[in-house]
Amino acid sequence: MTGFRFCPWCGDGLEQRSGEEAGYCARDDRVWYRNAAPTVGAAIVRDGRCLVTVRGRPPEEGRVDVPGGFLRVDETPVEGLKRELREELGVEVEVSDDDYVQAVPHVYGDRGDVNLAIGFVARLAGGTPTPADDVAAFKWVTEEDLDDLDFAWEQDRDLARKALQRAKETRG
Repeated sequence: MTGFRFCPWCGDGLEQRSGEEAGYCARDDRVWYRNAAPTVGAAIVRDGRCLVTVRGRPPEEGRVDVPGGFLRVDETPVEGLKRELREELGVEVEVSDDDYVQAVPHVYGDRGDVNLAIGFVARLAGGTPTPADDVAAFKWVTEEDLDDLDFAWEQDRDLARKALQRAKETRG
């Protein structure tokens, strides 16, 4: 993975420093770091099943993931997750910081972009799931179904599994 080659501020070439994924702009006297873009996803569990989605766009079009997406600059993870689930499925969810499960860095797409996937367990609070935005379809799956699904990213399978296990433990 490589860092920036040109300064995002002025466009000059950046000096690549050995061993760092950062570039230095002599003109602006500024270091530009290559950081992971934060994303949020939700494992929505109901009646012993977890809702998973089928991606309707690249990257990984046609493969399975959990609903969610990129955070906007001014959003907390919980705010961004609620917005993404409204956009992708037309639903309202109950979720808080206490529902955080995992944060996993991963490569997104074929250009080596890195995301930090922040995963939560959420509960449906309103609406009926309807595929929209970049979701082609959705389905409710059991823990036994997870290994047979073609997940785009392994951390989404792990998130769904953890959410289903938590639900099983709370039911007793």
